[in-house]
Amino acid sequence: MEGTKVDGRRARGLRTRNAIVSALMDLIAAGDVAPTAQHIADRAGVSVRSVYQHFSDVEGLYADASTRTYERVVSMVTPHRPRVAPRTPHRRVQLITGGDSRVDHPFSRASRVVEPTSESVRRNRLALQQESRERLAAAFKPELSTLPNPVRVNTLCALDALTSWSAWDHLRSTGLSAKSARQVIRAGIVALLACPAC
Repeated sequence: MEGTKVDGRRARGLRTRNAIVSALMDLIAAGDVAPTAQHIADRAGVSVRSVYQHFSDVEGLYADASTRTYERVVSMVTPHRPRVAPRTPHRRVQLITGGDSRVDHPFSRASRVVEPTSESVRRNRLALQQESRERLAAAFKPELSTLPNPVRVNTLCALDALTSWSAWDHLRSTGLSAKSARQVIRAGIVALLACPAC
């Protein structure tokens, strides 16, 4: 009986914690990049005291949200990563610049605010960057393998920058539609790889 009570409290605590993290991400998505504890509590339907019971500081709250974002992006990208890269360069460009990895995510911008003081947020961002670079290296291995080493490394770095969230955010914030932003990125990939067939 006592074990059931403990399990029930633990389950309620986990639901409250998840509600707080979801509230933070919802508020950020709505444009509030630095929501107060009161706003988060109101959105989650809990007290401010509950927020501080589950998260002793902002860093901890953002760290949980960052981990959730990382897991979400990886889960979106992984199913679209074929075991063997498609033969046609055009198809590989389409996969890399598809909607799965080009998500408008205000949390990426907001997390930069706390990153200087949050090792967890920084670690998750670097993990996403590594994931992206590995995906590019695998997708364009046929083209990259024909280049001499210094050029190959530089080209992969340029592809990484071109397909990064920062580049996407820049294009979208200057007024381009998602479709136009993808076209710009695709054109850049074709130019970098000197690949008319892309």
